[in-house]
Amino acid sequence: MANKWEPIQDLSQDWNALTDGELAPLLQFWNDQRADLQKSGVLNQFSERLSREWSIETGQIEGVYNIDRGVTQTLIERGINADLIPNAPGEKPSELVAEIIKDHLEVLEGLFQFVRGDRPLSKSYVHELHSALLRHQESTVAMDQFGNLFNVRLVKGRYKERPNNPKRGDGTIHEYCPPEHVESEMERLLTMHEQHKASGVPIEVEAAWIHHRFAQIHPYQDGNGRVARALASLSFIKEGWFPVVVTRDDRARYIDALEVADEGELRSLVSLFVDVQKRALFQATQAAADVQQVRTVDQAIASLKRVLVGPAKRLDPTVWLKAKDNADKLMDLVEKRLNEVLTSLETEIGKAPDLTFRVSSGGMVLSSRSKLPYTPNTLDYKRTKELAAHGEQNRFIQVHAHAIGSKFRGLIGVQTVFFLGGSGTEEASTEPFQVNYAEPYPNIERRFRVWLEESLVNALTLWRKSLQ
Repeated sequence: MANKWEPIQDLSQDWNALTDGELAPLLQFWNDQRADLQKSGVLNQFSERLSREWSIETGQIEGVYNIDRGVTQTLIERGINADLIPNAPGEKPSELVAEIIKDHLEVLEGLFQFVRGDRPLSKSYVHELHSALLRHQESTVAMDQFGNLFNVRLVKGRYKERPNNPKRGDGTIHEYCPPEHVESEMERLLTMHEQHKASGVPIEVEAAWIHHRFAQIHPYQDGNGRVARALASLSFIKEGWFPVVVTRDDRARYIDALEVADEGELRSLVSLFVDVQKRALFQATQAAADVQQVRTVDQAIASLKRVLVGPAKRLDPTVWLKAKDNADKLMDLVEKRLNEVLTSLETEIGKAPDLTFRVSSGGMVLSSRSKLPYTPNTLDYKRTKELAAHGEQNRFIQVHAHAIGSKFRGLIGVQTVFFLGGSGTEEASTEPFQVNYAEPYPNIERRFRVWLEESLVNALTLWRKSLQ
């Protein structure tokens, strides 16, 4: 038994320690941008694309269907249409796949309606979600007491009647809530959820908690992952954020975070959800230039104006100056930390005649494997700090900061890369760090120190591997 079922646990009393508090000020930033995008009509277009991505990926990561990346992007851009989905041997017919994705899309649209209706989350509504998400799925796989798999009719909108404990690749069993305890566990889940809302639990913590605890219960015979992501999305949507789009690229990190949460540590899942929201935010802030089609010079100029000028509210220079000042302080901190690393390297490795170390303000080198969810704006802001090892083959660790979108939006990103002279570069930071005008500097620095240490560890590891 790899994981033996236990009744779900409430959040610990120190739930604030599960988050670094980044999303709260970032929501203020997003709300300042929202009116601009709504007025231009761009936000609606972006939201439609994001909704289609959610609807496709929530089934893709569960293996409900298998759609390649090119087709996925086409469906996101052009809409869910069976004619755009190729029929592949051994896969569901394209017409059925399209209907399943449309079911997911309707559920997401229903979440927004649910929020507007200000209904309390209830067992009946969760049943509604399950029925709607699995409308076009008629059967699922069950396991008998001897470990044999067989197909059973899928009952929608009703709790499971059989155990659904999957066998892992190593032969161990992951045990979920027994059918006879599901009703009481779901009641406890919803009661604690309401208590958390009344206590002011941060949204990223609550979304991660309700997702994981629902997954622990696994109340339905199938479709539990999709319902869990719908519940997490509902929590974020209520607070003015985006649906939780966990993509196929996030799958390994997502599974790892859930497994760590099984051991009692929720922080990894909280962190993933924060990064998912930040990714959507970065994409949304570029939507003014990227979403609308540009076919004429006049349209191109209008698109450029939306990004560089925008409404008067974004022209307030204090917004940019505050973000820039915060980023300058962080880059000074980077220089200090790189000099400390340099000293340690010289102490531990020694000053070999064929190897010298140096910290400088280098030129910005973008990673050839960059996963940045935006295009860096180095015209309005660019600062770089670099630790170089000069020898037979030069190696560099570089931390660079750059504006995200127009400077008037007051958002700056930071990335760490490692590169080998004459070879490609690799990202050392798993996610870009974000600096915005709405967050107090002490909070930014506290988050940044953790991010910087992780990035430097990754960069030094890449350095070591480059020597092998």
